This record gives sequence, structure tokens and C-alpha cells, in this order.
Amino acid sequence: MPIICLIGRHGSGKSTIGREMRAHGFRHISVGVLRRLAQNGTFPSDVPFSLMMMLKRVRAGQPLPDDVAAKVLGYAHETKHCVIDGFPACTRHIDMLPPDSRIVYVWAPRPQLDKRLAERAQTTVRAWTPGRHSERDAMLSEVALRARKTGRLIWVANTGLLTDVDAVAASLANKVRD
Repeated sequence: MPIICLIGRHGSGKSTIGREMRAHGFRHISVGVLRRLAQNGTFPSDVPFSLMMMLKRVRAGQPLPDDVAAKVLGYAHETKHCVIDGFPACTRHIDMLPPDSRIVYVWAPRPQLDKRLAERAQTTVRAWTPGRHSERDAMLSEVALRARKTGRLIWVANTGLLTDVDAVAASLANKVRD
């Protein structure tokens, strides 16, 4: 089964697109949300307990260890159509994906990222420090290049004009179903 993976810097719009994919019959798995829930001791009943326990040990901004990545993919395969945001975080994870999967790089300009992250920090418990290092973000270029070489990369530019998220989600859903 093909999987759509959403990658991009923090604040680029991955989760917004992922949530909208639900309207097109996709299960949305946010690696970051699940990790934060696990860290807080909240274990959703529809997510395998063993996966949540594995995510509990993963630090923010770090790529998933391979065993955790494999468990996330196993969970994703329980559904016919699935979108995972925040994955793959390193090139090794690309080889773990089904061959017909697509990796969507959601790009946004730095000023827009900073603005969205500052706004998010005011409304959620997800604090953001401008200039904070993220190992996952640092590996994005390498992941995108590898995905492009495998013919799986789709580029989405979120320049602040990405107002019709449903159209983006519909287009991505159709690319996987074709």
C-alpha cells in the first residue's frame, strides 16, 4: 500500500495538509503529535501501546531510530490509505517505505516559518526558540535529494498563498491512487 509522507521544516504546513487528507479517506499520523502525547503519558486507544512506549524515548527534533520507524510504518499499514507527517527523517527510512509511496516536501520561506512558530508558541504548549537546532531539519536536504533520486519526491510550496489546502490534499490523494 502506498503511503504519503510529509516532510519539511517546523511550521511549514505538514500537519495542516495531513489533517486535510482525512477528508480524502486517509489516516493521518503525526509523528510529532504522537511523540508529545507519549512524553506526556497520554496513550490513544487506537495507537499500539508498544509504539507509544517507543516514541516516549525519542527526543524532539531527533530522527526516529530504525526500530521506531518500522513500528510507525507497521501502524500505517493497518489502513488502506495513510499520510505520515514528520517522516522520513533520514535517508535510511526511505528504503523502509513501500516502493509506490510518495514523499512530499512542504516548503515555506523562513520569515513565514518564524511567524507561524511564534504564533503557535502563544497558543500551544509547543514552545519554539528561533534559531533552535533540529537534527531532523538539518537532514531534510539529504532526505529530499534521496527521495528525488528514487522518483518519489513531490514539491509543495507554501508561500503563504496555500489557502486551498483541500485542493493540495485532493491532488496528493489522486497521485497515490493513480
